[in-house]
Amino acid sequence: MICTACKRFWRDSSGAAAIEFALIAMPLMLFTFGIIEIGRLLFMQQQLTYATDAAARQLYIDPTTPAATLSSAIVDDLFLGDPLRLTVTVGTVAAQAGTNSFQTIRLTVDYDFQSVAPDLVIDAVPLSFERTVIVAN
Repeated sequence: MICTACKRFWRDSSGAAAIEFALIAMPLMLFTFGIIEIGRLLFMQQQLTYATDAAARQLYIDPTTPAATLSSAIVDDLFLGDPLRLTVTVGTVAAQAGTNSFQTIRLTVDYDFQSVAPDLVIDAVPLSFERTVIVAN
C-alpha cells in the first residue's frame, strides 16, 4: 500500500509547471528589475549631462550668474529626478601668472541616484559632472 502510494507520487507530474516557474521566477524578476534600473541610471546620467552643459552655456553668456539660478535651471531640465538629491557648486579657479585676462569658472553638479527598489538591484550611485568655463574678464 505504501509502496504503491510512493510510486504514484513520483509519477504524478500535475504540479511540474508551477515548481519550474517558482524556480525561475525570482532570477527572472531580478534580471528584469536590473535592466530597468540600469536604463533609469543611464537616462538620468544623460539628463544631467545635458543640464550641466546648458548651465555651462549660461555661464559663458553671463559669468556672474549665481549658483541658485543655475541650480533652478538644472532642476527644470531634470525629468523624473529628485531635486533634493541635486547639488550645484560654482567656484572660481585661481588664475595662473600671466593669464589675468581670463577667468576660469568650475561648475560641478552632483546627484545621488537612488534605486526604486533599494538594496535589491542598485543601492545608490553618485553621479558627478564637472564643466570648466573660461571667460574673458
